Amino acid sequence: MSTGDIALQPPADGISSLTFSPDSTRLLVSSWDGTIQLHHLVAPPQPPAIFSHPAAVLTSAFGSSPTIAFTGGLDKRVRQWDFESGQCRVLGKHDDAISSLVWCPEYNVLITTSWDSTLKVWDPTSETPLKSTQSLSAKAYSLSYASSSSRLLVSMAHRHVSVYDVAKLAAADGEISPAQERESALKFLTRNVATMIDGKGWASGSIEGRIAVEYFDPADQGSKYAFRAHRQNVDGVDCVYPINALAYHPIHNTFASGGSDGFISIWDHNAKKRMKLYSKYPTSISALAFSPDGSKLAIGASYEHDNAVSKPEEQGRIMVLIKDTVMEDCKPKAKA
Repeated sequence: MSTGDIALQPPADGISSLTFSPDSTRLLVSSWDGTIQLHHLVAPPQPPAIFSHPAAVLTSAFGSSPTIAFTGGLDKRVRQWDFESGQCRVLGKHDDAISSLVWCPEYNVLITTSWDSTLKVWDPTSETPLKSTQSLSAKAYSLSYASSSSRLLVSMAHRHVSVYDVAKLAAADGEISPAQERESALKFLTRNVATMIDGKGWASGSIEGRIAVEYFDPADQGSKYAFRAHRQNVDGVDCVYPINALAYHPIHNTFASGGSDGFISIWDHNAKKRMKLYSKYPTSISALAFSPDGSKLAIGASYEHDNAVSKPEEQGRIMVLIKDTVMEDCKPKAKA
């Protein structure tokens, strides 16, 4: 494991998502144990505040302040949390588990997707928060919002990808068509997507140890490519590991990938090369998030439910770590 990582108190079960507050001072950890943990990032690390849900939490996001957050998961409810007052408000629900959610501060809307093959847009300040429901072509797995280009990427089952213009989505009170509908460049199930900070495109990772880099503008699609990652040769056998987590650095526009092999890599998608490989972690990397100021990388390491766990102690190995060397690690090397 990398030396110098700061360890925070982990949840009791696998980590489903990590998200930083807008001011980079707090970290929210959602877990399969049915909780979210709110960590104040101070030294030395303090125990987190813990908020319980009726079922596993799959996704979380801060609102426009470090005291407001939103969560969703297997109980199908969209929740708003006020950490100052301790109050929780149910904004509404989906018909199946909520797989992903993002807060769009420019438009003051929350967007959620679900295994029920819908996308919903919410205005939390309204007495009737639900603004619209959009039908999707398949079960939704992952969302990513590119604020610099107001584009929302929806990754779904059967390699379906939809791109929405968030300005139009936020203004709509009924169904609208996506700006683009695509087929993923990856042949196998996509585990995670992350949009570039410059808003020009995105990276996606699959269960079959491949990463694809694609672009929103059809004119740039000729530049898309895919490559192998998170693979190891073990006793002469090529072992392929799912890529569970991707995150773009908010300043340098390079990205991190984390896999079930326990490794984290930093990639420069423009130079098409790996910049950094961190030392192996003792279990799968399940979630990654950069702080908005670019100084920290939050790492969730825990067993993944889709991988066979042969030893009970492996299932109990859960870690939340903060790496604070990433501003330099993620900086693209100057061209010779």
